[in-house]
Amino acid sequence: MNINIELLFDNEAKTSDIELNTLIEEAKERFINPKDKQIALEKIWDAFERIKTYFSAEGLKKNHSASKLVEIISDNFDKDFMNDEFKKLTNIGNSYRIRHHEVDKIELTPEHTNYFFFRMLTLIDLCLIFLNTKEVEETNVFAMI
Repeated sequence: MNINIELLFDNEAKTSDIELNTLIEEAKERFINPKDKQIALEKIWDAFERIKTYFSAEGLKKNHSASKLVEIISDNFDKDFMNDEFKKLTNIGNSYRIRHHEVDKIELTPEHTNYFFFRMLTLIDLCLIFLNTKEVEETNVFAMI
């Protein structure tokens, strides 16, 4: 693997959501095997759907939880851009044969599978950086009380 891939693959998912962490790690492990790339893509998309519900424990519905996540990762950045990225990737997951396998879903080429895997992994990695920082900050605040 080249250095860019190693940087993404070396970032371990360490959120408080064990299922999310498992989905991300399984997607990365499967992607390394050329025969499992389609399953890896499905798993990383499942992780994306899961991360959009990250704040459900706070009583937020999926769309509100996703909006809160977009708000967090847009700190000092373009919120509209990040919101559009979430929407575009959601639409891609629903339109192409990634998460859904109905006959009207568009098949991806191996090259597009690679592209979308890394596009999604990069977005999730960004989310993890911000979520891990937020969790550490909250832990430190509670430790001070």
